[in-house]
Amino acid sequence: MVKRRILYIKNSSSKVNLNTYNVQAVGLGKAFCRLGYDYDFLFFTNEDKVIQENTICGHQMRVLCKRGLRILRSYYCREVLDQDYLKQYDFVISTEYGQLMTYFLSKVSDNIVLYSGPYYNLFKLPFVSPIYDALFTKTINYNIKCKFVKSKLAKEYLENKGYTDLQNIGVALDIERFDAEVEMQSATQKLMEYMSQNRCILYVGALSDRKNFPFLLKVYQHVRRDNPDVKFVVIGKGKKQYVDRHMTKLTEEERSGIYRLEQIDNAQLKYIYPLAKAFLLPSKLEIFGMVLLESMYLGAPVVTSWNGGSSTLIDGQNTGMIVKEFDAAKWAEAVQTYLDDEERTLEITRNARNLIETEYVWDALAKKMLDKINLDQ
Repeated sequence: MVKRRILYIKNSSSKVNLNTYNVQAVGLGKAFCRLGYDYDFLFFTNEDKVIQENTICGHQMRVLCKRGLRILRSYYCREVLDQDYLKQYDFVISTEYGQLMTYFLSKVSDNIVLYSGPYYNLFKLPFVSPIYDALFTKTINYNIKCKFVKSKLAKEYLENKGYTDLQNIGVALDIERFDAEVEMQSATQKLMEYMSQNRCILYVGALSDRKNFPFLLKVYQHVRRDNPDVKFVVIGKGKKQYVDRHMTKLTEEERSGIYRLEQIDNAQLKYIYPLAKAFLLPSKLEIFGMVLLESMYLGAPVVTSWNGGSSTLIDGQNTGMIVKEFDAAKWAEAVQTYLDDEERTLEITRNARNLIETEYVWDALAKKMLDKINLDQ
């Protein structure tokens, strides 16, 4: 009997902050509710409770946590593995191929769906990963009902491990927060005035080595050589000592061209992205990159490294520019294209927005999941 009910399980030990904008399980859950399903989002902590309950289009969406046994960066929960518990749901979405619960769920139920993002060893000590793969890959691959991945790179990564019939559906953007009327904050107004009066390149994200912050500064230096008027807007937090150490490598004139804002409400970015002459994302590793979805939807032309999001959203689609080498001169050349060629820039940003709003919103992604799951029943 069809129950019209879905369970999404976040298996990793990373914290869940429902106040942040990019809780993917919540965006997906809203979409499933709009498509006629009740939906539970479950993660593991040290207690059992219902955190949130909402009604969306007449369907219930709950956020739950359950007590689990933490094993390194994974959790194990016997209660969730009970067959009577799992029978409440039409199907269960289990996150990440490399989590122990994905393996155990695949052993006890034939209605498990995998949704996996990493294209590198994210959760395990290096020597543990090949052992896990040798012990569990065949079972997971055989027993899982449907296997979805978040990027072209994740698909290639899991295929190399022996997984088959993988569907690359990507990640989606909750566009409601950007399409809704939002009062402009004073800090946003000030930044908008600055960007309207100057040609600005933009970065939004953490200031860290993984995000390649030192390289960002090198790109900015190269852009300024031919465009001394160009400014650099940097929105994001980083450890003060780390940021200061790299900023001091710039000249005083270069530093004066950087407009730094530690944080801004996510909804306010709808006013900022469209004013950027280029948005830069030079991450060394990026499972997907929600900022790619945001910038492409909101009209900022993208220059990015080769990562999960760019391999799926940009590669071969004329929706942005990918520079695989961390060569500041090549990145500056890509930025220069946007600065010089208004017609091409407009074509790229139009293509990018069209791609996001047709294929990478949560309703579209949820429908792709349901179509594949129903086809395989």
